[in-house]
Amino acid sequence: MATTTQECTEVPAPHHWTLDEYHRAIDGEVFTDDCRIELLHGELFDMPPISEPHIGAVGYLTWLFFTQLGWQRASSQTPIILPSDGEPEPDVAVRELGAPSKPTVAQVQLVIEVSQTSRRRDLGSKLEDYLRDGLRELWIIDLVEQCALIYRNGQLVARYPRGVGARLSAELVPEVTVELDQVFEAARLPNA
Repeated sequence: MATTTQECTEVPAPHHWTLDEYHRAIDGEVFTDDCRIELLHGELFDMPPISEPHIGAVGYLTWLFFTQLGWQRASSQTPIILPSDGEPEPDVAVRELGAPSKPTVAQVQLVIEVSQTSRRRDLGSKLEDYLRDGLRELWIIDLVEQCALIYRNGQLVARYPRGVGARLSAELVPEVTVELDQVFEAARLPNA
């Protein structure tokens, strides 16, 4: 009996996770407590280990925003919901007063991502997700280039390098001013 081999031309595609599937998996304890993942555009991504400079910068920003705004508006490394099947966990987020603990992107006034080990994703697909899904303001504190990138309403509006005395204030959160150089000092990075 002759056999024939059929050539497979289709490449298997990864499973696209919906927010509902992701939440059911979390509720069903599919992921372990020490599992650090993020859902971005329907894909699960492992989050890299957090470096000491990242811890220092996030610690300073968290302290500053929690001190000025309180826990009702400021959060750190907790999820926000994006309509493109995403649930990133930004380093700092400011939500509208009265918004739930896990707000939608429309309820978020500012997201701050401190970028070092996750830099490629922060400046790539994660940035694209935030901008496409309507995040009003995003700051990326780039520890590698030692600068801050400011996005408002989907557009890059400013780039501030370390050492110029930049004072950052979000349009919807004017009560908090961030001295950019202090963020880099908290990260304990030498001047570039």
